[in-house]
Amino acid sequence: MPISPLFKIQVEQDIGRCESQKVVNGSESLYIELGNRYKTLIENFMQNLPAFRKAPAYACGPDYRPELQLIASKLRTYLFAQEREKTEMPDNLLKIKVDEFIQRGIDIGRIEFRPASGGFPFSTISGPLYDAWMGEINIFNERYLREHPLHDSIATTYSRYRKNPSSHNEVMGYLRALSADTDFFVANSNQLQNSTERSIMSNKVFIVHGHDDTAKLEMARTLEKAGFEAIILHEQPDAGRTIIEKFESYSDVSFAVILYTECDLGRAKEMSVDSEKYRARQNVVFEHGFFLGKLGRDHVCALVKGDVETPGDLSGVIYVPMDKAGAWKMSLATNMKAAGLPIDMNKFI
Repeated sequence: MPISPLFKIQVEQDIGRCESQKVVNGSESLYIELGNRYKTLIENFMQNLPAFRKAPAYACGPDYRPELQLIASKLRTYLFAQEREKTEMPDNLLKIKVDEFIQRGIDIGRIEFRPASGGFPFSTISGPLYDAWMGEINIFNERYLREHPLHDSIATTYSRYRKNPSSHNEVMGYLRALSADTDFFVANSNQLQNSTERSIMSNKVFIVHGHDDTAKLEMARTLEKAGFEAIILHEQPDAGRTIIEKFESYSDVSFAVILYTECDLGRAKEMSVDSEKYRARQNVVFEHGFFLGKLGRDHVCALVKGDVETPGDLSGVIYVPMDKAGAWKMSLATNMKAAGLPIDMNKFI
């Protein structure tokens, strides 16, 4: 929905107030004021902002200046998206996404800039916003840019971005070059649009699993907590159908999660018994391929629990480690969000 000229002026004024807050005192009251103003007006506005009061700084109140810089970034991105809605046709959603990455990259370059210090000769960009931005760009690159000339360059920069101080500048250069590639967007105009339309159809997520009931149930509860309906095939009524008929009937979902768990042992026939490795059940590999074909790679997430051998013929598929600490939940949420599903990251914690 377009914003009114008066509201736009309000947002621009608040951006200026955030950027002009140079001292600690007063930063908390401004943060509270802006949070209350925009949390119900802008979707996910409070994401990555503190939910509880920060501890006071020495001899003064809590320092909310970093959070105010983030609020300014969110408001600029909001205005940017509103402007694009007025000028862009729906078939340019891929370009809109790239330009949003560029806008966020500019803001992150200011918010999480670390000047050279302690004998280290280079300034850097580092922090949680930068990590999330790079992660989302990597997912976008793997899902939509596999055939683009910049794919390998982006993938290489992502693989070493934590150790390379120039990674932020490199990625910004790639994004700007990609944004200018009008031929690419014309040729791929319907990719992100199709993903968005599919996510609107259903909030059902299919869980492909083997014999690890713990992994299956933990995944189901995680999805249900986040507001999705977890589809586990054996829990659905048969209604006189064969297994494959039942599977096809319940595969009308917006997303699929594939659990590779230590269920079977396997080896090449010429190898010794000692070389056997854990493998997922054969149905897991089959159903993984089925959903890749039906939904596309952007709507399928494969998770690996333990030391499991993954199929060699599914190259290019990203596997997320299902670690005991639960970091996989945020990776899953990021993948689902990148696919266009409505995600509240806080519900995956």
